[in-house]
Amino acid sequence: MKTKIPFANRCVWLCAVVLGVSCAVAHRLVELQVVDSGNRGRIAADELIEKEVIPAQRGIIMDRNEEILTNNIQNAELIANRYHLRELTAVVDGLAYNQVSHTAAWGQAKTSSDRRKLLNAKRNELLDNARCRLTPEQKAALRRQKGTLDPRTNRMLEYDPKVCDDYYKLHDQLVAELLYPYLCRMTRSEGKDGKEGRGMTREKIIERIAQTETEEYNRRAEEAGQPGKSFRNNIILAKGFSLDQAERIKETLNRAHVHGIVVQQNPHRSYVMPEMLCHVLGYVDHENRGVSGVEQHFQSYLAGVDGMREYRHNARGQVLPNEDDRYMAPKDGLNLRLTIDMRLQAICEQELDRGMQYYHAKRGCMIVVHPQTGDILAMVSRPSFNLNTKDLITPDGSFKRGTVKDKKGNPITGDFNFACQTRYEPGSTFKVIGTTTAIDRHIMTINTPVNCSPFSVGFGSKPIHDARDYGTLTVGQILKKSSNPGAARVALTVKWPNYREYLSRYGLNAPVGIDLPSGGACLLADGSNIVNYSRIAYGYSVSVSPLHMAMVYATIANDGVRMKPRLIDKIIAADGSVYDECEPQEVQRVMSPESARTIRGALESVTESSGPAGRGTAATAAIPGFRIGGKTGTAKKVKETGGYYDNLYTVSFVGILPINDPQLVVMTVIDEPHPTNCSAGGGTVAAPIFRAAAERFISVLNLQPSDPIAYEHYRNNKDRTAQTFPQPPRKKP
Repeated sequence: MKTKIPFANRCVWLCAVVLGVSCAVAHRLVELQVVDSGNRGRIAADELIEKEVIPAQRGIIMDRNEEILTNNIQNAELIANRYHLRELTAVVDGLAYNQVSHTAAWGQAKTSSDRRKLLNAKRNELLDNARCRLTPEQKAALRRQKGTLDPRTNRMLEYDPKVCDDYYKLHDQLVAELLYPYLCRMTRSEGKDGKEGRGMTREKIIERIAQTETEEYNRRAEEAGQPGKSFRNNIILAKGFSLDQAERIKETLNRAHVHGIVVQQNPHRSYVMPEMLCHVLGYVDHENRGVSGVEQHFQSYLAGVDGMREYRHNARGQVLPNEDDRYMAPKDGLNLRLTIDMRLQAICEQELDRGMQYYHAKRGCMIVVHPQTGDILAMVSRPSFNLNTKDLITPDGSFKRGTVKDKKGNPITGDFNFACQTRYEPGSTFKVIGTTTAIDRHIMTINTPVNCSPFSVGFGSKPIHDARDYGTLTVGQILKKSSNPGAARVALTVKWPNYREYLSRYGLNAPVGIDLPSGGACLLADGSNIVNYSRIAYGYSVSVSPLHMAMVYATIANDGVRMKPRLIDKIIAADGSVYDECEPQEVQRVMSPESARTIRGALESVTESSGPAGRGTAATAAIPGFRIGGKTGTAKKVKETGGYYDNLYTVSFVGILPINDPQLVVMTVIDEPHPTNCSAGGGTVAAPIFRAAAERFISVLNLQPSDPIAYEHYRNNKDRTAQTFPQPPRKKP
């Protein structure tokens, strides 16, 4: 009996061991098949599925007459995927084909099946040659030293690192040999510093793929026991391929069984007239995303949705036909039709440049508004830039971006939209706010006499005066002669609370509401202080944007109804259907129609060369045969340290054409003009620029004169070849 007990014990222990091992295996199987099945399934699927992005077409932008302003140039870029270029099972495909395709047996093979057998045999031979020759003890020591979670360690347990490195080098050389005929002449190949340069040599291609500097750094870091740098997985080798070239490259790589080089479509945004409308259109970045202007504001409409195609492949990278392959067609972006009229835009660009050259100004803008709808028909700012090259554009010419600097040494890029984003003291164009308040509140009439002699407001304040003492003027004549004391007395008569209400009605206490970056609400000194209030009345102690002032006068031209500035006329789908009409939006009634017509009558007198009170301040804006109204503005520039410069001005003129049936409101602002033959004022600088543009507007839009005989006489006697502004020689700003 005693001899059977040890045997029984051994059986019990043996059964316990077998049971424990079985339980452990069963637990692991349950964990893999049940608990972690979803994750494992996703990992396996990710390893077998290759996704190709099909870019959507970015929506086009056109003007109100459907003149195309943007293009989508279809090109492709070449991307090296380091993950696949350092995956041995994929690398040996290309090496095996390169070796076996040059043998006599390959030429003698009669069928594709025979060649496939030769290829598989060579592939297996290369893999077997790379097998790791470590003993079990060496593998165990490596696992203890490095750990089993390190992917590089796992590869070392299966394949010899030295042989793998040799294979990788041979494969890089093969890739370089295949790509060199396409990249050697590329003028848009991306250099190491990310800049464009001339084509690439074989050595340069290998360096980009292998990332030799990073490899060498990591080798030294490993020897020193320090952390290494990470590799870039997707390396852009070249851009700007045509789609035909891209297809040829694909065929070359597929024929050579090379994996890891991706030819990807890369739509490129181009602008038809790159030196025009740049601040309105804006531009896109290298990922085709809008970064300024309409391109940025309507990014979600223009971008569309990229499509996708999935391929299943084996471990060798070979595509496997599968009924589960998915395809999702791209959805192209929506098209935008702007309210801009490129005919008027071109006129504004040309005349603003001519005027700024003649008056030696560095900054300026012109805005054209249709008062009944709020449509922005043209918007020009200077300096600007070329939409395709990003070169700086000034009235004196074009300059490479970053080469022109301001007084502080900061580069001038031209990105700043002077028409919307700047704030300036408007000067006398602001006097219309007090006039509106007085007339619409029935506090004064347009013919109410006002003492316009110099006077002081508050103890110790400087007297408010004009260039000359006008004595007594009516409210309308205060606008005609642009009297500062008269405007201040009108404002003081209507009181600050009433004045402030009309500031709000005109929308000056809020952002202008355009679909572009803007400078926000106007900045206003505390009007409850009587000294500040008197200065605000004639356009000082207040800062506005040019677009704010353009919309103020558009309200007067629209019989007192303020419209929201409208830049988008329609949003149109790719199939031509209208996605959104973008109807004009009425904001509020600012004044009665009678008040608006009365004020327009006073504004017409500003352009008269005679009549009661004499010559208006904007007689240089008049065009015989047409009734034109408007208002000049001249304001000294504010010093950064406080106070005003004596010889630096911002001058402006707002014109309404024609005043009896307003079709256009044109805002012209010139910053820091230096005229050589006249004083710097709104009537001497900005008004002539308006007139030069308005004469061309009349012809383009076929506007009818109120006095055809006078207009015909004016045209017949005008020297058609003479320019309003002689062209000075160009010079660097």
